[in-house]
Amino acid sequence: MSSSRRSSTSSTGGLASPQSPPELVLVNEVDFPNEELDFSSDDEMSDDFSARLDRLNASTIPPLSPTLVLLYLSVPYLKSGPMFLAFSDAPLSHTISTLIVCALFAALSRQMWHLLAKYLRKTDTEEVILDILARGGSKARTRFLLRVIVRAGTSTLRILLASVYLRASVDALLPFVPSRFQSVARELVTSALALSLLPLYAAPSLAAKRIIFATLASLLAYLTWLGAVLHARIKGTSPAGLHWESFGILWQGITSTAFVFSSSWTLPLYAALRGSMPPTVAKRPRRRSFRALIAASVAVAVALVLPFCLFALSDNLPSTPGQGENAFVAISSATNLLLIIPAILITIPTTPLPRAIRRTTNPTLSKIVIYAAVIALSALPSNVTAVLGDALLVLSLLSTYVLPAILHITVHYFKQPLSIVLPTSLTRAEVGEAGEGDELLRRKERSLQRKRLGRRLAWDVIAWVLVLPIGAGGCAWAVGRALGRW
Repeated sequence: MSSSRRSSTSSTGGLASPQSPPELVLVNEVDFPNEELDFSSDDEMSDDFSARLDRLNASTIPPLSPTLVLLYLSVPYLKSGPMFLAFSDAPLSHTISTLIVCALFAALSRQMWHLLAKYLRKTDTEEVILDILARGGSKARTRFLLRVIVRAGTSTLRILLASVYLRASVDALLPFVPSRFQSVARELVTSALALSLLPLYAAPSLAAKRIIFATLASLLAYLTWLGAVLHARIKGTSPAGLHWESFGILWQGITSTAFVFSSSWTLPLYAALRGSMPPTVAKRPRRRSFRALIAASVAVAVALVLPFCLFALSDNLPSTPGQGENAFVAISSATNLLLIIPAILITIPTTPLPRAIRRTTNPTLSKIVIYAAVIALSALPSNVTAVLGDALLVLSLLSTYVLPAILHITVHYFKQPLSIVLPTSLTRAEVGEAGEGDELLRRKERSLQRKRLGRRLAWDVIAWVLVLPIGAGGCAWAVGRALGRW
């Protein structure tokens, strides 16, 4: 990676040397690659992404069509978050405003990732973080440590998420195991579910047909569960939901609503979308832009979660439904959670080991170790899994809402800004000796920067709101809750 910041789109030949006569410089105002705070289409970023297409094709999230990108953006929203929300102790009518606010912040956070990627010309979360926090050849050791931290954090988050989903699926099915197997019911159900997922876990990427079909089946299972729960509510009954005590003390109220919109595939899916549509002269339809897909995924999630809030306005006291109805709800909820586990696990990044160690390491062995860790974590005692559930909640919310805001603040407050039309490699002396042609460029630069000032201030406000009231306030609440203060 070059240690210098990238130059603008204008040719360096347009800059006059100190001895050259002044000349007029024509600057195209239509598109500038680092208009990082604009909500325009992805065509603005004239990138070198095609040079890395082979690497993208070999990754676990290869180029995907806009339809599949929308699917993978939407499905993570429809897992344990709505299931907790549907059976929350608090009146769900009070969560409508919270749901809308969390959905808005989730969309803004994903858009912030998107804009950072366009601004820095990076389409990988790891590379964005490294470019912001440790750019330059002199920080090679820092970059390696950050790379290890980012990959370890991503792996930990996804392993915890998969283990929690497996545990929740087992808990949902345990009441329906025959009484003669109750002494070993958890072990039997866990083993059966884990074995059933092995063919899916063997898939190489999210583009594999079995993963796509499993994800679609997961979405169908959620819709089935949604219909069954709403049907029970209409009849005045309430089927059994997820067990709060096995997930931790932080899964309540606002936190469970915020977890509905947690996500971790934003930039990989952005790269997958760009890889499926090579840069062309013609403009791409706005409905196929990543910004439109973000908005559509959040709208789908709100539409499929909001019915719980609307039906909660009823004052009917729920009665217990029949065994068959409970079993139908449990099976559909378990299926919904189970079928997303392979997609979560196959996107775990590789460990940045030295080349000599990588040559002697079998990738299949690494996948087996990860899968065994997920099964082992899901089978731990409930008091331990409650701690893991709280850790998952904190990591998910911080990575979804707070991390992109911190990166935005860092790159725009503590780093040298990227110019729009002026090359950044000129020294102060060269700038001072520049001719009239260079003065025209500087005027153009100042004019364009002023035009973007309003959008920058708006995104700065959003970033600080995510960091201070939401991030810092949420951490303070979590600490107080863990200490039993409230």
